[in-house]
Amino acid sequence: MSHRGKQKAPPAAARKTKEPFVERYARPLLGLILLLALGLRVAALMDLSRTIYVDFMLWDERIYHELAVRIASGAYADRAVYEFAPLFAYLMAGVYYLFSPEIFHIRLLNILFGVLACWVIYGIGARLGGRKIGLLACLVAALYKPFILYSIVPLKEASAVLLFALTAFMFLTAIEKKALLPSGILGLAMGLLLNVRPNAVILIPLLLLLIVWNRYQNGDGLRTVAAHFGLCLLGLWIAVAPFVIRNYMVAGEFAVTTSQTGFNLYIGNNLANPDPYYRPVPFASSSPFEQGIQFTIEASRRTGKILSSTEASDYWTKETFRQAITEPRAFAWKVVQKTLALVNHFEACDHYDIGFISDFARFFKLPFFSFWFVFPLGMAALAFRLFDDRKARALGLILAVYAATLLIFFNNARYRVPMLAILIPYAALGGADLVEKIRRRDFRRAGIFAAVVLALTVVGFLPVQATDDRTAYFNTHAIILDSRGFENEAILYWRQSSEMKRSFSAFANLSLANKCFRRGLIPDGNRYLDLIPDSSFAAAPKYEIKGDILIRQQKIGEAIQAYERSLAINSGQRRTLSKLIQIYQKTDPPKAAALEAQLKYIAGFYPAMPKTAETR
Repeated sequence: MSHRGKQKAPPAAARKTKEPFVERYARPLLGLILLLALGLRVAALMDLSRTIYVDFMLWDERIYHELAVRIASGAYADRAVYEFAPLFAYLMAGVYYLFSPEIFHIRLLNILFGVLACWVIYGIGARLGGRKIGLLACLVAALYKPFILYSIVPLKEASAVLLFALTAFMFLTAIEKKALLPSGILGLAMGLLLNVRPNAVILIPLLLLLIVWNRYQNGDGLRTVAAHFGLCLLGLWIAVAPFVIRNYMVAGEFAVTTSQTGFNLYIGNNLANPDPYYRPVPFASSSPFEQGIQFTIEASRRTGKILSSTEASDYWTKETFRQAITEPRAFAWKVVQKTLALVNHFEACDHYDIGFISDFARFFKLPFFSFWFVFPLGMAALAFRLFDDRKARALGLILAVYAATLLIFFNNARYRVPMLAILIPYAALGGADLVEKIRRRDFRRAGIFAAVVLALTVVGFLPVQATDDRTAYFNTHAIILDSRGFENEAILYWRQSSEMKRSFSAFANLSLANKCFRRGLIPDGNRYLDLIPDSSFAAAPKYEIKGDILIRQQKIGEAIQAYERSLAINSGQRRTLSKLIQIYQKTDPPKAAALEAQLKYIAGFYPAMPKTAETR
């Protein structure tokens, strides 16, 4: 029997040599990129460790640390619905229980999350355009400067990025693979993401619908579609059940998200705030330990009845809608400003600013990737695929819905950063496509794509109010310096913040006034207080400080007026009310008794052992 004319299949080794280099060595290249990501984050942490920031916990960091310590020690016994997304606190508590309650351990945990996020982003890129795109996406993620920053600070953003990326990756896997397991893992990822970023609650019904629709588009029968849907729901319930059941058992409320949704909605859309970013309100402290409580107190005062935190949240939600209806033009302009801020190159942070901190941690001076580069390239690539790629349409819709939640609430950089888990793979696709078009001399399409990228870049650099406001970072730096005993250096930073005359200059003026009064410089202290307008979110503490100085000067009548004015702005201040009671106990006992009853009423809103925190 002749075998002439028959061609033998090339051996595996021969086939492998014909594959492109990247395809042949994808796994070792991925390992090298992940090692690079790890090395960069360790180097960044080492550099940060040489600064005053490494062992000082900022605002949200302190909240989660103290909550985790209580959980780890078994002392957590709060009887209310979770005020803050709880998952990260439990992760921290697990680390504290296994090791010790050192915040440095959480920095290491976040480095792990940051590297894992790069790996998952590789998976998203590979699903979209093959291993080459996956490796390029992973490299960009490894070098993306905000990812590096949030991998070394003890905030929950590294876990949010990882879970958002995992949700996107498992969604792509669930609509491509016939196996049921990816749908279950998708549900689990969604539920975990919800308990890190509560605004992701809007994504859940969308993703469930997309799973059903895409399985139907794959030609699956009703039974298969129902199986994928049911397993996704099961995974979701497994992730959220511990928190939902706990809320119901201790508070009697079936709460899927936190109790502060309405408060945040009001803050994010407060028309009295001209900036498109987070700004506190006058009637509630900026301290995250007290802000939600004082929102509840104010809502109870306005309605004339004692409200739970959930009822108060509902009140502020309705108040936000009332503003939108009564002042539609102002509200629409607010949305426009927030939209421009969402896509702006400026990384509007509320804890750390990369530009500011790079003056002390020089690692962040290195020219790594930033939002201004990734956003236009990623959005252009996504837009060009919307009409002929259902994965692009689905991921684009997920991205748009998540972005909409930021427009509804806040769009500060750390809330925006999960979006990059989708934008970075598309940026890798866009960059590769542009190079390929030029290589093939398809200059017309390359020119159109480049023009879109340029237009989006211009949009990202349009002027938006408050994008140059650095006062919060100067205040934070001053607070840390002052806590270390470097009072004169702290005063220099507070003075710079005051002279900027921007949003958080008011807090600098409070600190400077206190420093002046302690040194006996009464006129200088009053001058700083007078710089704070009565409409400011620092107005209530301003009048409390005025009352303190007037007491020292034995001007009792004027001190009473100052304390009462402070309480008229923020009625939930226990300390201010206590000072007023002490005065009236000597001058007007019946009045003191009435105020003591009021203090008892207000104290009922606070937990048994309240924590306090410094303002920004």
